Amino acid sequence: MKRPLLIFFVVGVLLLAVGGGAYVVRTRARTSAPRLSPTAHVTMPNIAAAGPAPTGAPQTTLRGDVTIDPRRQQLIGVKTVSVVRQTVDQRVRATGAVRYDETKQADVNVKIEGWIRDLYVDYTGQPIQRGQPLFTLYSPDLLNTQNEYLLALKTRDQMQQSTIADARERADALVASARQRLLAWDLPAEDLQKLDETKRAVDAVVFRSPVSGFVIEKLAVKGLHVMPGQSLYKVSDISVVWVEADVYERELAAVRVGDAANVTVDAFPGERFAGRVIYIYPYLDDKTRTNKVRVQLANRGGRLKPGMYANVELTSRRRSGLVVPANAVLDSGKEHVVFVAQGDGLFQPRKVKIGRRLDDSTEILEGLKEGDRVATGASFFLDSESQLRASLQGYEASAPPAGVKAHAGPQITFRTIPDPPKTGDTQLEATVKDANGKPIDDAEVSVQFFMAAMPTMNMPAMRNGATLSPAGGGVYRGSGQLMMAGRWDATVTVTRGGERLASRPFPVVAK
Repeated sequence: MKRPLLIFFVVGVLLLAVGGGAYVVRTRARTSAPRLSPTAHVTMPNIAAAGPAPTGAPQTTLRGDVTIDPRRQQLIGVKTVSVVRQTVDQRVRATGAVRYDETKQADVNVKIEGWIRDLYVDYTGQPIQRGQPLFTLYSPDLLNTQNEYLLALKTRDQMQQSTIADARERADALVASARQRLLAWDLPAEDLQKLDETKRAVDAVVFRSPVSGFVIEKLAVKGLHVMPGQSLYKVSDISVVWVEADVYERELAAVRVGDAANVTVDAFPGERFAGRVIYIYPYLDDKTRTNKVRVQLANRGGRLKPGMYANVELTSRRRSGLVVPANAVLDSGKEHVVFVAQGDGLFQPRKVKIGRRLDDSTEILEGLKEGDRVATGASFFLDSESQLRASLQGYEASAPPAGVKAHAGPQITFRTIPDPPKTGDTQLEATVKDANGKPIDDAEVSVQFFMAAMPTMNMPAMRNGATLSPAGGGVYRGSGQLMMAGRWDATVTVTRGGERLASRPFPVVAK
């Protein structure tokens, strides 16, 4: 008994290696050859004639059709669902941070040299309004220009009585020039009007905020010597903020400018802030493999603070597509496969091209049509059994090269008594003949039964074996045991003098 088992194990490893890509074999198509019955007549194919796969040939996993009776489908949890067409809304989830809206930031500075005398906005974070006093500035240049302006006004008034037109025009030009210099130095219009009315220069001029917002940076202090263009305050309006989200490279294709965005922050659990994608950065972070996406949203009441961490959910624009449950698609890394139900418990593996991965479903671009029924639940079991079928049954004799004579092997038939068998002890019968149909009586014949594991039921794979004795005329009989109902893979192995002559698989369904 041990010797046939060892031989069967070696043969099984060889067949699995061949099925994995060591040799180029062709999977038996359902339309080109009928499924084997327990009494089918099989001729041994010349596997070696296929030859090794050419270097560089794509290595694809061989899969065969799988037949599972309804009772076993229920036991292992296999279900079927229809391929449906529906609106495809992909949601991309990312993390990010709240940032200032850069288009609503301003830098406050002066265009003239001077010294800050009085400081009205004196701390960072202080809210300010447009036109609000910020500080007073003492500037000798500004004071001298005010005096020049007052002198030009006095001269113009005196020249109004002059009969010389050029003199009057000259006086008007001096007033306009001095006034323009004061305006160029950002002297407020109301201060200039007050200067016209009082005819008295002020030594410290009040400078006001050009924008509304919050002080996010303050450099101005009392007594500070200020130079033209020196930054004194940085002000930002946070009525609108940005959220910069880090989107992974693999999900970037699903994001478009204009997509809707929902933002949540830890400070306000359960509350969502609505926004829109307004910009996608043109570069990728090569360390995190993420791309920054800018979301703009209103910030009523200033509740969102720049620097807060944010969770962002982006929703792509809607379009129609075919979808199946996510667990119906098997991803091997090189290909995506689904099992299509053909009726009567038959499942056919089919390669598909997938699109977007949704929350609990996957978009199908190619390989399926609306209304097809696919297996979901325990798909991994179908895949393992499909590969096993391809390894054990999916060989087809290849045509030998010109000038090479093909060698036909022994012919094996196999049946159970009764047929179909029942669980427990079952009578087995195999008939072995050579290529010319002559019975072979001097061989050793063994049968191995195999049922794949059922992980959903915590059931391991089951194996059982039997040795058949010669009964004359190439017939071998014996008894075996089928421990439970369902489909078993029976492999009949014929050896003689320690050399394997043939090995053939047969499906057996126990009731």
